[in-house]
Amino acid sequence: MKSPSTVKEIQSLTGRAAALNRFLSKSTNKCRPFFKTLKKGQKDKWDEECEVAFQSLKTYVTSPPLLSKPVSAAHEVGNRAKATRPPLLAKDCNKKPGLSRLSCRIHTISRRREASQQKEGSSRADKTSTEPDQPRDMWQLRVDEASNQKGAGAGVVIVTLDGTLLEQVITLGFPASNNEAEYEALLAGLRLANELSIKKLAIYSDSQLITSQASGEYMAKHPRMILYLDKVQELLKAFPTFTIQQVLRAENAHADALASLGSALDTQFRRSILVEFLDQPSIEEAEQPDLM
Repeated sequence: MKSPSTVKEIQSLTGRAAALNRFLSKSTNKCRPFFKTLKKGQKDKWDEECEVAFQSLKTYVTSPPLLSKPVSAAHEVGNRAKATRPPLLAKDCNKKPGLSRLSCRIHTISRRREASQQKEGSSRADKTSTEPDQPRDMWQLRVDEASNQKGAGAGVVIVTLDGTLLEQVITLGFPASNNEAEYEALLAGLRLANELSIKKLAIYSDSQLITSQASGEYMAKHPRMILYLDKVQELLKAFPTFTIQQVLRAENAHADALASLGSALDTQFRRSILVEFLDQPSIEEAEQPDLM
Protein backbone atom coordinates (compact mmCIF):
# COMPACT_ATOMS: atom_id res chain seq x y z
CA MET A 1 0.00 0.00 0.00
CA LYS A 2 1.43 3.37 -1.05
CA SER A 3 1.40 6.48 1.11
CA PRO A 4 -1.86 8.50 0.96
CA SER A 5 -1.66 11.79 -0.94
CA THR A 6 -5.20 13.19 -0.75
CA VAL A 7 -7.71 13.89 2.00
CA LYS A 8 -9.92 11.07 0.74
CA GLU A 9 -7.04 8.57 0.89
CA ILE A 10 -6.12 9.67 4.42
CA GLN A 11 -9.76 9.27 5.50
CA SER A 12 -9.78 5.81 3.93
CA LEU A 13 -6.61 4.90 5.86
CA THR A 14 -8.08 6.02 9.19
CA GLY A 15 -11.23 4.05 8.42
CA ARG A 16 -9.24 0.87 7.81
CA ALA A 17 -7.26 1.42 10.99
CA ALA A 18 -10.49 1.89 12.94
CA ALA A 19 -11.81 -1.40 11.57
CA LEU A 20 -8.67 -3.15 12.87
CA ASN A 21 -8.83 -1.37 16.23
CA ARG A 22 -9.44 -4.51 18.30
CA PHE A 23 -6.46 -6.26 16.69
CA LEU A 24 -3.94 -3.40 17.00
CA SER A 25 -2.22 -2.59 20.27
CA LYS A 26 -2.56 1.13 21.11
CA SER A 27 -4.05 1.84 17.69
CA THR A 28 -5.10 5.35 18.72
CA ASN A 29 -1.48 6.35 19.40
CA LYS A 30 -0.29 4.75 16.16
CA CYS A 31 -2.86 6.68 14.10
CA ARG A 32 -2.72 9.97 15.99
CA PRO A 33 -0.69 11.80 13.28
CA PHE A 34 -3.35 10.90 10.67
CA PHE A 35 -6.17 12.36 12.75
CA LYS A 36 -4.13 15.50 13.48
CA THR A 37 -3.47 15.95 9.77
CA LEU A 38 -7.18 15.85 8.90
CA LYS A 39 -7.78 18.71 11.34
CA LYS A 40 -5.09 21.02 9.99
CA GLY A 41 -7.07 22.27 6.99
CA GLN A 42 -3.98 22.81 4.84
CA LYS A 43 -3.24 21.84 1.25
CA ASP A 44 -0.15 19.73 1.84
CA LYS A 45 -1.54 17.46 4.52
CA TRP A 46 0.79 14.44 4.39
CA ASP A 47 3.98 15.40 6.24
CA GLU A 48 7.07 13.64 7.58
CA GLU A 49 5.41 12.70 10.88
CA CYS A 50 2.53 11.02 9.03
CA GLU A 51 4.95 9.11 6.79
CA VAL A 52 6.92 7.79 9.79
CA ALA A 53 3.71 6.71 11.54
CA PHE A 54 2.43 5.10 8.31
CA GLN A 55 5.60 3.06 7.75
CA SER A 56 5.62 2.03 11.42
CA LEU A 57 1.98 0.91 11.16
CA LYS A 58 2.70 -1.11 8.01
CA THR A 59 5.63 -2.84 9.69
CA TYR A 60 3.50 -3.68 12.72
CA VAL A 61 0.61 -5.07 10.66
CA THR A 62 2.83 -7.16 8.37
CA SER A 63 4.74 -8.69 11.29
CA PRO A 64 2.11 -10.66 13.25
CA PRO A 65 3.09 -12.29 16.55
CA LEU A 66 4.10 -15.96 16.48
CA LEU A 67 1.82 -18.49 18.13
CA SER A 68 3.30 -21.03 20.53
CA LYS A 69 2.02 -24.50 21.36
CA PRO A 70 -0.11 -24.79 24.52
CA VAL A 71 1.54 -25.94 27.73
CA SER A 72 0.12 -27.46 30.88
CA ALA A 73 -1.02 -25.23 33.73
CA ALA A 74 1.63 -26.61 36.10
CA HIS A 75 4.39 -25.98 33.58
CA GLU A 76 3.11 -22.45 32.96
CA VAL A 77 3.07 -21.62 36.67
CA GLY A 78 6.63 -22.88 37.01
CA ASN A 79 7.78 -20.70 34.12
CA ARG A 80 6.09 -17.64 35.57
CA ALA A 81 7.89 -18.14 38.87
CA LYS A 82 11.27 -18.17 37.11
CA ALA A 83 10.64 -15.35 34.64
CA THR A 84 11.77 -11.82 35.44
CA ARG A 85 9.56 -10.33 32.72
CA PRO A 86 6.61 -11.58 30.63
CA PRO A 87 7.81 -13.86 27.79
CA LEU A 88 5.94 -11.78 25.19
CA LEU A 89 7.88 -8.64 26.08
CA ALA A 90 11.16 -10.50 26.04
CA LYS A 91 10.59 -11.50 22.40
CA ASP A 92 9.38 -8.16 21.06
CA CYS A 93 12.56 -7.59 19.07
CA ASN A 94 12.15 -10.90 17.23
CA LYS A 95 8.45 -10.42 16.51
CA LYS A 96 8.77 -6.86 15.23
CA PRO A 97 11.69 -6.68 12.78
CA GLY A 98 10.78 -3.02 12.13
CA LEU A 99 12.34 -2.10 15.47
CA SER A 100 15.86 -0.80 15.13
CA ARG A 101 18.80 -2.80 16.47
CA LEU A 102 19.40 0.06 18.85
CA SER A 103 15.96 -0.38 20.42
CA CYS A 104 16.52 -4.11 20.80
CA ARG A 105 19.82 -3.53 22.58
CA ILE A 106 18.20 -1.04 24.92
CA HIS A 107 15.43 -3.51 25.80
CA THR A 108 18.02 -6.23 26.42
CA ILE A 109 19.99 -3.98 28.77
CA SER A 110 16.73 -3.05 30.49
CA ARG A 111 15.84 -6.70 31.14
CA ARG A 112 19.29 -7.53 32.55
CA ARG A 113 19.34 -4.49 34.83
CA GLU A 114 15.82 -5.14 36.05
CA ALA A 115 16.69 -8.73 36.98
CA SER A 116 19.69 -7.60 39.04
CA GLN A 117 17.68 -4.81 40.66
CA GLN A 118 15.01 -7.27 41.80
CA LYS A 119 17.69 -9.34 43.53
CA GLU A 120 18.99 -6.28 45.38
CA GLY A 121 15.50 -5.34 46.58
CA SER A 122 16.55 -1.76 47.28
CA SER A 123 14.31 1.28 47.05
CA ARG A 124 16.72 2.82 44.55
CA ALA A 125 16.23 -0.13 42.23
CA ASP A 126 12.47 0.24 42.46
CA LYS A 127 12.78 3.89 41.51
CA THR A 128 14.98 3.41 38.45
CA SER A 129 13.27 0.30 37.09
CA THR A 130 10.46 2.39 35.60
CA GLU A 131 12.84 4.82 33.88
CA PRO A 132 14.61 4.35 30.52
CA ASP A 133 17.81 2.38 31.11
CA GLN A 134 21.31 3.04 29.87
CA PRO A 135 24.82 2.06 31.04
CA ARG A 136 25.77 3.80 34.27
CA ASP A 137 28.69 5.63 32.65
CA MET A 138 26.47 7.49 30.16
CA TRP A 139 25.15 11.02 30.63
CA GLN A 140 21.52 11.68 29.78
CA LEU A 141 20.20 14.30 27.36
CA ARG A 142 16.44 14.95 27.34
CA VAL A 143 14.92 17.42 24.87
CA ASP A 144 11.43 18.67 24.04
CA GLU A 145 9.59 21.49 22.28
CA ALA A 146 6.49 23.57 22.97
CA SER A 147 4.51 26.12 20.99
CA ASN A 148 1.65 28.52 21.60
CA GLN A 149 0.26 31.78 20.22
CA LYS A 150 3.32 33.72 21.38
CA GLY A 151 5.84 31.46 19.69
CA ALA A 152 7.88 28.30 20.15
CA GLY A 153 10.37 27.17 22.76
CA ALA A 154 12.77 24.33 23.46
CA GLY A 155 13.80 22.61 26.66
CA VAL A 156 17.08 20.82 27.35
CA VAL A 157 17.96 18.72 30.40
CA ILE A 158 21.36 17.08 30.88
CA VAL A 159 21.71 14.59 33.74
CA THR A 160 25.25 14.02 34.97
CA LEU A 161 26.60 10.72 36.25
CA ASP A 162 25.91 11.75 39.86
CA GLY A 163 22.35 12.86 39.07
CA THR A 164 22.96 16.62 38.85
CA LEU A 165 20.58 18.42 36.47
CA LEU A 166 21.81 20.98 33.93
CA GLU A 167 18.83 22.82 32.46
CA GLN A 168 18.46 25.12 29.48
CA VAL A 169 15.42 27.11 28.31
CA ILE A 170 15.38 28.35 24.71
CA THR A 171 12.96 30.84 23.14
CA LEU A 172 12.83 30.60 19.35
CA GLY A 173 12.70 34.03 17.75
CA PHE A 174 11.48 32.72 14.40
CA PRO A 175 8.44 30.75 13.14
CA ALA A 176 9.00 27.01 13.55
CA SER A 177 6.89 23.89 13.22
CA ASN A 178 6.76 21.37 16.05
CA ASN A 179 9.29 19.13 14.32
CA GLU A 180 11.64 22.04 13.61
CA ALA A 181 11.44 23.18 17.24
CA GLU A 182 12.17 19.61 18.38
CA TYR A 183 15.24 19.51 16.15
CA GLU A 184 16.37 22.89 17.53
CA ALA A 185 16.08 21.45 21.05
CA LEU A 186 18.15 18.41 20.06
CA LEU A 187 20.81 20.55 18.37
CA ALA A 188 21.05 22.85 21.41
CA GLY A 189 21.42 19.85 23.70
CA LEU A 190 24.13 18.29 21.53
CA ARG A 191 26.05 21.58 21.41
CA LEU A 192 25.88 21.87 25.20
CA ALA A 193 26.95 18.25 25.68
CA ASN A 194 29.88 18.80 23.32
CA GLU A 195 30.97 21.90 25.27
CA LEU A 196 30.97 19.76 28.42
CA SER A 197 33.28 17.24 26.67
CA ILE A 198 30.79 14.41 27.20
CA LYS A 199 31.84 11.22 25.38
CA LYS A 200 29.01 8.81 26.26
CA LEU A 201 25.49 10.16 25.82
CA ALA A 202 21.99 8.66 26.05
CA ILE A 203 19.50 10.87 24.18
CA TYR A 204 15.76 10.85 24.92
CA SER A 205 12.87 12.59 23.12
CA ASP A 206 9.13 11.94 22.93
CA SER A 207 9.11 12.70 19.18
CA GLN A 208 8.85 9.58 17.04
CA LEU A 209 9.90 11.50 13.93
CA ILE A 210 13.09 12.97 15.38
CA THR A 211 14.23 9.77 17.15
CA SER A 212 13.51 7.62 14.07
CA GLN A 213 15.40 9.93 11.72
CA ALA A 214 18.31 10.66 14.06
CA SER A 215 18.84 6.95 14.78
CA GLY A 216 18.81 6.13 11.07
CA GLU A 217 15.63 4.06 11.23
CA TYR A 218 13.87 6.34 8.73
CA MET A 219 15.13 8.82 6.15
CA ALA A 220 14.12 12.47 6.10
CA LYS A 221 12.25 13.55 2.96
CA HIS A 222 11.20 17.15 3.57
CA PRO A 223 14.00 19.57 2.52
CA ARG A 224 14.10 21.36 5.89
CA MET A 225 14.09 18.08 7.79
CA ILE A 226 17.01 16.88 5.66
CA LEU A 227 18.99 20.00 6.58
CA TYR A 228 18.21 19.56 10.29
CA LEU A 229 19.14 15.88 10.17
CA ASP A 230 22.48 16.70 8.51
CA LYS A 231 23.24 19.11 11.37
CA VAL A 232 22.39 16.47 13.97
CA GLN A 233 24.52 13.80 12.30
CA GLU A 234 27.45 16.22 12.13
CA LEU A 235 27.22 16.99 15.87
CA LEU A 236 26.82 13.32 16.80
CA LYS A 237 30.33 12.66 15.43
CA ALA A 238 31.68 14.32 18.59
CA PHE A 239 30.33 11.46 20.74
CA PRO A 240 32.14 8.11 20.43
CA THR A 241 29.23 6.38 22.19
CA PHE A 242 25.59 7.46 22.07
CA THR A 243 22.07 6.04 22.00
CA ILE A 244 18.80 7.62 20.84
CA GLN A 245 15.46 6.48 22.26
CA GLN A 246 11.86 7.64 22.11
CA VAL A 247 10.12 7.91 25.49
CA LEU A 248 6.59 8.62 26.59
CA ARG A 249 5.67 12.28 27.01
CA ALA A 250 5.07 11.68 30.73
CA GLU A 251 8.67 10.46 31.08
CA ASN A 252 9.90 13.65 29.40
CA ALA A 253 7.91 16.06 31.59
CA HIS A 254 10.94 18.00 32.85
CA ALA A 255 12.16 18.99 29.39
CA ASP A 256 8.56 19.69 28.36
CA ALA A 257 8.11 22.12 31.27
CA LEU A 258 11.27 24.00 30.28
CA ALA A 259 10.12 24.16 26.66
CA SER A 260 6.74 25.53 27.72
CA LEU A 261 8.52 28.22 29.72
CA GLY A 262 10.65 29.12 26.72
CA SER A 263 7.61 29.46 24.46
CA ALA A 264 5.94 31.89 26.89
CA LEU A 265 8.86 34.18 27.79
CA ASP A 266 9.22 37.72 26.47
CA THR A 267 12.60 37.91 24.75
CA GLN A 268 12.86 41.67 25.26
CA PHE A 269 14.46 41.24 28.69
CA ARG A 270 17.40 39.18 29.92
CA ARG A 271 16.59 37.23 33.05
CA SER A 272 17.87 34.89 35.72
CA ILE A 273 15.25 32.57 37.17
CA LEU A 274 15.77 31.16 40.67
CA VAL A 275 13.96 27.95 41.57
CA GLU A 276 13.19 27.41 45.26
CA PHE A 277 11.52 24.54 47.12
CA LEU A 278 9.24 25.35 50.09
CA ASP A 279 8.63 22.36 52.32
CA GLN A 280 6.06 24.18 54.49
CA PRO A 281 3.72 27.22 54.32
CA SER A 282 5.12 30.70 54.99
CA ILE A 283 2.42 31.36 57.61
CA GLU A 284 1.65 29.60 60.85
CA GLU A 285 -1.88 28.42 61.42
CA ALA A 286 -3.49 29.69 64.60
CA GLU A 287 -4.05 26.99 67.18
CA GLN A 288 -7.68 26.01 67.54
CA PRO A 289 -9.04 26.38 71.10
CA ASP A 290 -9.81 23.11 72.82
CA LEU A 291 -13.56 23.27 73.43
CA MET A 292 -14.85 20.90 76.07
